[in-house]
Amino acid sequence: MNSALLTPTADFLNLSYRTDIGVLTARWLRSVTLAELQAGFQQVRQHSLAHSATHWLVDVRRRTELDATSSGWVVRELLPAAAQDAAPATLHIAYLLAPTREALLRTDSDMQATTMAAESPTQPYRLRTFIQEGLAMQWLLGQPA
Repeated sequence: MNSALLTPTADFLNLSYRTDIGVLTARWLRSVTLAELQAGFQQVRQHSLAHSATHWLVDVRRRTELDATSSGWVVRELLPAAAQDAAPATLHIAYLLAPTREALLRTDSDMQATTMAAESPTQPYRLRTFIQEGLAMQWLLGQPA
């Protein structure tokens, strides 16, 4: 049975928590400004704390804008703080990307550096990128709680 708890959010973000599998899903519904990104991810963080969620599926397939500034904020500010919230457990994040965005992460030098930093084993969290939701969920569900 799918036991999803939906949380009302702004027009750019849909949040749900699946109690049956312990996955917090954040689906970005459109491109956002840096201020909206920061506000939205603070909602994700609050929702994560409320449910003690250590497994996040972040779906950014509908966000067409991709830049190193906003991605850098997520990697350097948001995720380390969220990982600290989750301690002593490890925060696991599966980023679900459109194929064109995934290609940009691998070819744009600024985005490549940001992605490498995000996926570094030295981070206090574990992050992987995916273009298929099934594979993202499979990875998340294979990580320790």
